[in-house]
Amino acid sequence: MDSYNQSNNNSFLRSLLRLDWNQFAVPVNGFLMPLIAVVTLVNNALVLAILLRRQMRSPTNALLTALAVSDTLTIVCPVPCFVHFYTFGRRYLDWVPYSWCFAWFCFTDYLPTVFHTASIWLTVSLAVQRYVYVCCPVGSTLRRRLCTMHSTILVIVGVYLAAIASQVCRFGELTFSSVRVPSLLNSIHDDDELNGTAVVEVTACRYEMTPFLARYTTVYYSIYYWSRVLLIHVIPCSSLVILNTSLIRTMRAAHQRRYQLTSKPKTTSANRSQTVIEADASASQYEMQTLTSLPHVPEVPAPAASTPSPPCHHAVTTGSRSDSSSRATMMLVIVVGVFLIVEVPLSVLLLFVIIENTFVVDLFNDATRHTTALLVNCCIAITYPLNFFIYCTMSERFRNMFCDLFSRRTNDSNTSLLPVSTRRSARIELD
Repeated sequence: MDSYNQSNNNSFLRSLLRLDWNQFAVPVNGFLMPLIAVVTLVNNALVLAILLRRQMRSPTNALLTALAVSDTLTIVCPVPCFVHFYTFGRRYLDWVPYSWCFAWFCFTDYLPTVFHTASIWLTVSLAVQRYVYVCCPVGSTLRRRLCTMHSTILVIVGVYLAAIASQVCRFGELTFSSVRVPSLLNSIHDDDELNGTAVVEVTACRYEMTPFLARYTTVYYSIYYWSRVLLIHVIPCSSLVILNTSLIRTMRAAHQRRYQLTSKPKTTSANRSQTVIEADASASQYEMQTLTSLPHVPEVPAPAASTPSPPCHHAVTTGSRSDSSSRATMMLVIVVGVFLIVEVPLSVLLLFVIIENTFVVDLFNDATRHTTALLVNCCIAITYPLNFFIYCTMSERFRNMFCDLFSRRTNDSNTSLLPVSTRRSARIELD
């Protein structure tokens, strides 16, 4: 009878919500994550202030805007819970109060997973769009359909709806109730009380599976986690590896072709200019697509017919366009590469956890699993504010717009003083 009561008591305690903590939980969740959240919020606010300007509107920048929003919400959502339990006091040592039941699961698990899922598939969409820009023919149907603002907005809305749909079941899988239990943290000592000790009780949170899911717990979690690891981690990461590799190879091949064509000694300047134009047709067409959103610029009068234009002028302009397009592609390759560096370890860790639960094997002990998950999530969070610095480093257009935010001169007045070719070259920097 005593062993039966002890078993029931252990089962009851396991149903109470208590934070998993170790030596890294307080410094990471209590101090590092809030700091990263503040930096991410500031950096991505600057990114949004720049990308949402009229001069920067384009399909690629629309995806970058949605990605900045998703990354910010992913890191900001759990911060209130982390600050309350880890930053101030020692609340993480006690039971989680009933008033924080749903909030803890919602803000530290459900909502971050929704926004992180959106970030993953927005990154895939960004890589697919850039691949179509670079590798598909100029007049292809795929390029006309996918590389427009209308289709990009539909992709963004579809990604968010799919991310919500993939996690909507999580919001109703648990039921919560309040129970009075002895506190793990506080006790009042009084010699007048029984045994000199009076136990302080707190209102703790008890969570259980809903009756329907309780009957099919194994099936439910197997379907959910296997579909999650495949659709949200393995397939997107594999697709990004393939797309990134293809983009890098295409950029190298295009660079080698341009180098070979421009280094031929017997090729005249006019022929070399024409050859470079043909080699960079996709970049030129992409530039024309983005220029449709520019304000009207008065045309520069053409020189007299008797005065031939310098044969190298067109080649220089085209070369600057090609360089701009190459920098934009390289910038997106770096963004995707940084994303993969931290996402692949998370995918592997989640796959190991699913294998443990599915086949009932122990690959890690609880302490190792919790510590690894904590550090991997921290590494992912560190990458959220990095995109701002990547844009500043790789995009001259982005730097100019950033400086314009803190100057009295408007960007329109600055660009109106530049030659038309310079404005067109700068326009595609971030696209």
